[in-house]
Amino acid sequence: MKKNTIILLLFITTISFSQEYFEGVLKFKTVFQDKKGELSDEDSKNFYGNEITYYLKGKKYKSVLNGILKLTTYHEGKDTIFVKMNVSESLMYSLTNVEEEKVISYEFKKTDVVVLGFKCELLEVKTDKGFHQYYFNRSLKSHPNSYKDHKMGLWNFFSEKTGGAISLKSITDIKDSFNSIELISIDRKELDASIFKRPNLPIIKMPE
Repeated sequence: MKKNTIILLLFITTISFSQEYFEGVLKFKTVFQDKKGELSDEDSKNFYGNEITYYLKGKKYKSVLNGILKLTTYHEGKDTIFVKMNVSESLMYSLTNVEEEKVISYEFKKTDVVVLGFKCELLEVKTDKGFHQYYFNRSLKSHPNSYKDHKMGLWNFFSEKTGGAISLKSITDIKDSFNSIELISIDRKELDASIFKRPNLPIIKMPE
């Protein structure tokens, strides 16, 4: 009986540890607005879509937008992202360790926002380019060090300040664009490493 109890405790401990940091698939509804006036809201929706799916595993991620362009982003856990459009036979690359915005101020706030049963805290951030709202729950997180050098999108800042919490809802309002995402489904599961391997295609620098 004692032996069975020890085995059960070890099993529960293993399950709890394996679920501490999220691995699996997250799907978000999205809104993209071009404030420069080059694309209408309808064009943005058609080209970029209204949903984005993230595959997360440690430092690696892959994201897929459901619009006409079917923009797919690969991050293999290093300092670069690679973006593929279905109208192109090449990959565009961009460095993730380059600072795009400077944080001017930030503030944590309590909220009544609930996303898929998760009650959200809010981190509001003002930068030299605009404003960000990052809604999160500390029980859904990546390892705090996973994106410590991922300055693109302020991932390193949000991760540091929230202990690795994953965004459940976020709003970005900067000079050229307004974007929002909100979590609509969670699938916690082990992912094969091959998901994050980029296609073997010619590589070009992403336009500024």
